[in-house]
Amino acid sequence: MQSNDFPSLLKSWRARSNVSQLDLSLMCDVSQKHISFIESARSSPSRSMVLQICEALDVPLRDRNGLLHAAGFAPEYSESTLSEPELAAVDQALNMMMQQQDPFPAMVVDGLFNVQRANRGAMKLQGFLYDATSPEELPPIAGNMMRSLFSPEGVRRHVANWDVVAPFLLRQLHAEALANRSAGPVADLVRELESYEGLPADWKKFQPGHWQAPILTVDIKKDGVDLSFFSTIATLGTPRDITLQEIRIESYFPADDATRRFFADA
Repeated sequence: MQSNDFPSLLKSWRARSNVSQLDLSLMCDVSQKHISFIESARSSPSRSMVLQICEALDVPLRDRNGLLHAAGFAPEYSESTLSEPELAAVDQALNMMMQQQDPFPAMVVDGLFNVQRANRGAMKLQGFLYDATSPEELPPIAGNMMRSLFSPEGVRRHVANWDVVAPFLLRQLHAEALANRSAGPVADLVRELESYEGLPADWKKFQPGHWQAPILTVDIKKDGVDLSFFSTIATLGTPRDITLQEIRIESYFPADDATRRFFADA
């Protein structure tokens, strides 16, 4: 990415946010003329101006680094691992959330849905779905939530309402990929999932009335056991690190008594 890419990137992010040059100038406390000059490459923004624009447009941290690089500056935000000492407090908080969700499943996943950690409830569910008695017996595909769900070698054969769940999730992933235009890996993952055989042919079309419940559940049928879940997704507030901004805590709750009993039993 070269420094002369910044004007086009700025236009793209401003258009995606549906913010006019005038609106952006007011949010950044500069003149509209200054924003216009930056977009036309007649003026080069300072480092602080780039960061101010990113804040105004709510650009994700990973893409803020990209915009800084495009403008000729060094990155501002680090991309740490959860095991690093400076993230110890966050690491402890995530472990607490995992433990508090037991006996029901919870997982920490990154921006590409790779499982970073899972609680006992999640391991019990994965073991049941993959006929594994220990984490070491799980196939590699189990390490990514979306591949595990969409791949023919994954768990989708046990999802009773697959024809409803798959289109719903694919449409969500498409929206996420569009919302992060520079996030190539997300778009690559979506294309990979679309390449799997057996997807509902009309998944791109929203079909009103596909379900009557107030929330979409994932319904599992395997070996005479029926399970039904709904999920919540939590993210960290005020992250200043790329890793922390992109991780999600996925928690699964029983939608019926049978599912509650399955996880309550030791």
